[in-house]
Amino acid sequence: MSDPAKLTIHAGTSAEGSDLVRQWLREHNWTANPEFMRQLQQAEHQAVPLVIMAEGGQGVVGGLLAETQLAWLRISIMAVDPRFRGQGIGARLLAEAERQALVRGCRHVYVDTMAYQAPGFYLRHGYSMVGEIPDWDSHGHAKCIFTKELSPESRVERK
Repeated sequence: MSDPAKLTIHAGTSAEGSDLVRQWLREHNWTANPEFMRQLQQAEHQAVPLVIMAEGGQGVVGGLLAETQLAWLRISIMAVDPRFRGQGIGARLLAEAERQALVRGCRHVYVDTMAYQAPGFYLRHGYSMVGEIPDWDSHGHAKCIFTKELSPESRVERK
């Protein structure tokens, strides 16, 4: 049997044929999960940014960057100025993000963090580690993936 295709390498995502590859995946998704795909097309189900800043006398001392879509809050980045860590700012940012997610109709939260960043923080706040990618940074450090189920009664625990 002969090889049906020659492989070529391209530097960008706009190479000739890229749109066709995307189309094939979309068509497959529409066939396999039409209800989900219909939901994604509706304006009310588009991802909505959520940005929460903690401000003090010196300006911004912490922040959380996230988005909500369908039933999920996805936290992309959360950081606190090193001079203000350990004072509950991160816990307050997280609690407010969860509160906003509930207002937006979310039932779940997803976040990933490096093993040297904040896995203990998320565990203390009711998150469950659902996955780990070893050596994510090619220097021996794992990426940890966490989720949490939200409910109106859910509370973010304090340190």
